[in-house]
Amino acid sequence: MRPLRLLLLLLPALAWAAPDAPAPYAPKFARIAQPADILSWDLCPKPAYPRASIRNEETGVVTLSFTVAASGHLLGAAVARSSGFPNLDNAAYAALTRCRFRPASLDGQPVQASMQVQYVWTLD
Repeated sequence: MRPLRLLLLLLPALAWAAPDAPAPYAPKFARIAQPADILSWDLCPKPAYPRASIRNEETGVVTLSFTVAASGHLLGAAVARSSGFPNLDNAAYAALTRCRFRPASLDGQPVQASMQVQYVWTLD
């Protein structure tokens, strides 16, 4: 009768043993994304401070949203947040259109992407 009693004592311990947990899901191919970027700020001309804005002592921050094509060309841009002064907004927009871009990439292939940039206008 002793061997049976020992077996009965071990059965509850075996029931509480946790089964091996399955491994967490991991995709076979990770997608590596790189954001669009300006090739070089040296190739992106600094906008000239508008004379009327200097005369009127206008300062502010302009946020521009823009889209870069897979080819690296600027597809479009718009003022996302105005400085409150049209001259400053227009000068920032004009400067952005003269920049050269490196397109975003996904798995090493160029893709279209959107991003934002800020121009800060201050008088020294």
